[in-house]
Amino acid sequence: MKGLIIKDLYNLSKQYKIILILVVFYIVISFSNEDSSIFGGVVTILMVMQLITALAYDEKSKWDRYALAMPVSRSDLVLSKYLLGGILLAIAFAANFIFCMASGSGPVETLVISVTMTGVGSFFMFLTLPFLFKFGVEKGRYITMLIFFIPTGLLVIASRMGLQLGDEDFTSVFPLIGILVLILAGIISVSASLAIYKSKEV
Repeated sequence: MKGLIIKDLYNLSKQYKIILILVVFYIVISFSNEDSSIFGGVVTILMVMQLITALAYDEKSKWDRYALAMPVSRSDLVLSKYLLGGILLAIAFAANFIFCMASGSGPVETLVISVTMTGVGSFFMFLTLPFLFKFGVEKGRYITMLIFFIPTGLLVIASRMGLQLGDEDFTSVFPLIGILVLILAGIISVSASLAIYKSKEV
């Protein structure tokens, strides 16, 4: 499992220049708009997209066929991607937390924004991975684009209702429901991905 994650991180490291350019660009955008949530949202989605990129690398190189010839189980291949996603989201959380603190946000607001963005990214990952394992990255990219607008739409609706990240109303309504939804989504997602991949021909 550790070797699978290291392999993915190594492949993704080849794109660090592009990621740094995007990060710097959105830091400037966030500061100019005085809205740290812009940076947090972009970095979170960017890290989830890196997970999809890791799957694309595997698909292009037909990695799965080679891996299954070694003492690696199908469950290991699936779970390693969820662990990779968790690592990438942890990086996004840390970057978002540091940026919010540096931009002058209070500790509570910073924590709320960082946790919320990470939760949205986790939800997006849980929704996306089963479809990618089922249809592959090329065929599943359109579904992925559609899923991308689900959390975005929820944030827009919350904003229209007058709920802003860091507001008391927002923090009192969403945490418990959000945690329960993420736990349920995670269980369903992992179970579905394992079932799909175990029955899939590679």
